[in-house]
Amino acid sequence: MPRLLILQSVWGMDQCPGFDVWNDLETALQAIIDAGFDGAGTNLVRKERTAITSRFMNERGLAWEAQVLVRSADELDRFADEAASLSAHHLNVQIAGPMNRVADAVRLVDGMERVRERAGLPIFYETHRARLTQDLPFFLRMLDALPHIPLTADLCHYVVAGEWDLPLDPAKHAAIARVLRQARAFHGRIATAHQVQAPIGGHHQPWLELFLGWWRQGFAQWREQAAADDTLSFMVELGPPPYAVVDAGGRELTDRWAEARQMMALVRRLWD
Repeated sequence: MPRLLILQSVWGMDQCPGFDVWNDLETALQAIIDAGFDGAGTNLVRKERTAITSRFMNERGLAWEAQVLVRSADELDRFADEAASLSAHHLNVQIAGPMNRVADAVRLVDGMERVRERAGLPIFYETHRARLTQDLPFFLRMLDALPHIPLTADLCHYVVAGEWDLPLDPAKHAAIARVLRQARAFHGRIATAHQVQAPIGGHHQPWLELFLGWWRQGFAQWREQAAADDTLSFMVELGPPPYAVVDAGGRELTDRWAEARQMMALVRRLWD
């Protein structure tokens, strides 16, 4: 049966009470595994973190996501070789941007597609603010020209960038459904119209239900086309401040590590 792999972001452990990912990353990685996650994710430009994370996960037969920001096909080619040599599960790519012309964006991604097709591991393009994918109408026009590129769906960015308030109109749901059709991996947090990372549940329960519904839709569509031994990754990515909301003293309003484990449990139930 196709399997879901739930990963925890190493960046998401930064500034968490009880952990010091700068000086003792292995303790944080062990906590991730002990909590029931299937692996972790880290950015390749952080060389020491990558070396420790890749070794730790590979020795245990667990998955890890390599992450990069790229500006060209040549740059992607170098990162793809590095990620493959380190046995990453896949490479998650943010493409620098945005651009003014859809044709220029399509030309850039076309070049990256030639790299992806010959790479030694899966490569997915992440939807993200301040990147080529930032403007959703622009990106949907890109997808019309690139209907087969595989995406990492990080949907929170469209909610907060567009100041989408509830209830969402059908056009917005249709736009997200278009992205989900090409989703081959997920990053997860709960956003609102004005916060990229909101506390889970409570006052924000309607937003949680919105995202759970989208993820359920994306999971179902992925499973329809998945082979028996395929794996879908979902990375819990609750970031430190300024992603996390803080009080006047700079203290986070929630226990981010507890929320990460809560999200893992919610996503597992959703998949099941």
